[in-house]
Amino acid sequence: MGLYSQTIKNLVSGISQQPPILRLPEQLEYQENGMSTEASGLQKRPPTIHIASLLSSAIAPGVKPLVHLINRDEYEQYVVLFNGSEVHVWDAKGNKKTVNYATGAQGYITTTNPRRKLKAITVADYTFIVNIDKITAMTSEVTPNVWATQGALINVKQGQYGRKYEIIVNGTSVATFTTPDGSQSAHSTQIDTNYIATQLKTGLTTAGYTVTQGEGWLYFYKAGVTISTLETKDGFNNNAMIGILKTVQKFSNLPAQAPDGFIVEVLGEPGSGADDYYVKYDAVDKVWKETAKPGIQCTFDASTMPFVLVREADYTFTLKPADWVKRKTGDDDSNPLPSFIGQKINDLFFFRNRLGFIAGENVILSKAGEFFQFWMSSAVELQDTDPIDLAVSHNTVSILYHAVPFAEELLLFSAQTQFVLRAEGILSPKNARLDQVTEFGCNTYTRPVGAGRRVYFPAERAQYTSIKEFYAVQDVTNVKNAQDITSHVPSYIPNGVYRLISSTIENILLILTEGAEDKIYVYKYLFVDEQRIQASWSHWTFNGGKILGGGFIGSQLYLVIQRDSGLFLEKMSFTYNTKDYDDEPYRVFLDRKAIAAPIPAQNYDSVNDMTTFDFKNVYGGSVAAGTYGLVTPDGLFRSYSSSEMTNGTVKLQGNWTGQKMTVGQLYNWKFSFSEIMLKQQDDRGTRADTEGRLQLRNFWVNYVESGYFKATVEHFDKQTFTYEMTARILGSGRNYLNRMPSETGIFKFPVQSLSANCRISIESTYPTPVSIIGAGWEGNYYRRSQRL
Repeated sequence: MGLYSQTIKNLVSGISQQPPILRLPEQLEYQENGMSTEASGLQKRPPTIHIASLLSSAIAPGVKPLVHLINRDEYEQYVVLFNGSEVHVWDAKGNKKTVNYATGAQGYITTTNPRRKLKAITVADYTFIVNIDKITAMTSEVTPNVWATQGALINVKQGQYGRKYEIIVNGTSVATFTTPDGSQSAHSTQIDTNYIATQLKTGLTTAGYTVTQGEGWLYFYKAGVTISTLETKDGFNNNAMIGILKTVQKFSNLPAQAPDGFIVEVLGEPGSGADDYYVKYDAVDKVWKETAKPGIQCTFDASTMPFVLVREADYTFTLKPADWVKRKTGDDDSNPLPSFIGQKINDLFFFRNRLGFIAGENVILSKAGEFFQFWMSSAVELQDTDPIDLAVSHNTVSILYHAVPFAEELLLFSAQTQFVLRAEGILSPKNARLDQVTEFGCNTYTRPVGAGRRVYFPAERAQYTSIKEFYAVQDVTNVKNAQDITSHVPSYIPNGVYRLISSTIENILLILTEGAEDKIYVYKYLFVDEQRIQASWSHWTFNGGKILGGGFIGSQLYLVIQRDSGLFLEKMSFTYNTKDYDDEPYRVFLDRKAIAAPIPAQNYDSVNDMTTFDFKNVYGGSVAAGTYGLVTPDGLFRSYSSSEMTNGTVKLQGNWTGQKMTVGQLYNWKFSFSEIMLKQQDDRGTRADTEGRLQLRNFWVNYVESGYFKATVEHFDKQTFTYEMTARILGSGRNYLNRMPSETGIFKFPVQSLSANCRISIESTYPTPVSIIGAGWEGNYYRRSQRL
């Protein structure tokens, strides 16, 4: 038998579900509402700060709303909520904004499950929203079919002596002119192209055609006559005069000028359709401009495409169809329909100044800098700024569901495979390519989230979800890998994960799941020199409040929480050693924390020396069920359950007229130590000695700048004992009457139990700060045998 003592150096590693023999000494059995900070140990999580009551009634049962945050700039931030039929918008202070709807807009966002069916991203004043159940389509609108009525064009290119110029329409000669033989000097004026055109015009007019003459060209048509064929002869191998009906072999065969709006197809090389394109003459600019083939579909059906929520100049919002650019060049071969047409858009994203969609096995990006343009600028030449439309290559069907920008690349997720969109230098359709990089399972409905040089994504198992960390292998930039960061907590996060929230400022990842809507699962991590030195899992609870969504704006976490009395906007600041309000005596750890308005004089009853305080005035006219705390300006604390209140009011002894009270809901901070074992460090790591019997005598925790907390020793074979650390230490210079104490020191308490027969926990519901930076124990160890 020997008396042993061992120190647990810190408590910032969170929980582990491994057997106690495999856990590190600092890993815990349970941790609720804690914050594992690398600098100050295990602390209470930050309190939520009440901002505003958003809706007076709760979301209807069964509806899974989508919450989206807009961080426009440092002065404007908004919270957007889609409830399945409407859009609600509030600013970061909880002020409701007017939302106007264009025709059909509400129908587009109507869904039974907005959380899974709607996806949103914000670019400047535009928030793009896609309903993943909508199949995109083209409208019936086509480019003007001018070929049916535009007539024919004759280009007199050259004048030659002794040649017969003839125009044949629908197999009939309608105009001829023979140039003189050039035997006389006066003949030179009769081979001028304009002279020849004038003579041919006379013939056309005589034949009943309406003719317009230009510089070296004729344009003609006849009412009631469809020009099906046009042939010209000039006795010069048909190179002196060109007849143009709908097509021309080369662009050089076109006249320098033509009637305004005349469209012709330039065929290019014979036998090849790849170089065909269409031009239209612009009489204003006096040039031929590339255009689209007459009579082809040119317009996206905006009612099936993503909609936009636009912040207007008067600070209202409008939900409306986007103004997608029409097809203006080429045809279905040279400028084909984007591959998302006829498909469901599974996600949208913003990457390298391009708006992108993923649909089926394709990723489609808009023209650079033009988010509504998904058509080629020219059918003649591929430009670096043109849209990009690529399909993944895999031996199985790989429908893409998510896209996340990652380390200057775009990471694409199918259900089982990850691909990367890469480009050397600038991103253009000339050099963009899709490479398969890894094979890991992924939730199809939960968008992965980037955090620094890593991307996190969930993968569901039978009942619980794993969180994978995707990263680039060090020094081998094109090699990617993913690891399971929940491997030591495999049965912790229930299935139904719908949102991952990350903050690289706080080095934290938050997981929201429909399997436990009143909890946030927390992963606190830290890397130093590319080495992970912290990987802490725990969870937060909110007194039964249902988390509908949220996100970080800077270092502030904004949450939309449904409590039994309605919807509320709350935020959380992660700076530990500062006050949330100037008027609070210290940082008060109460959820839904607020500073109440000064108590009016009429609330004081001088006869009974009692002051009435009304909680309803703080929370928008109603008080949710729970236990509330009230901290007076001198730092003293009182608690009241909602059932103890009289219509939301309580009585305070004394005259508190004009005083500002800090109020909020109590929340319980608690953690339980793993089974205590005698563990030793060697070259192979931490090793537990299990050959003996450990009888614990005493336990202690080291605390810094802490108020009240209690230690509970739960004996499995007998009663439970509780020991309180009140922070009122006799002889301490900080121990003042009528002031909430805060102390630094060691709190030691007895255990007197076999280590396997007890559970040691620390907890506090008081609103005072608590920070535990280490622990230790002493006990007798009885070894049954001696190792050789």
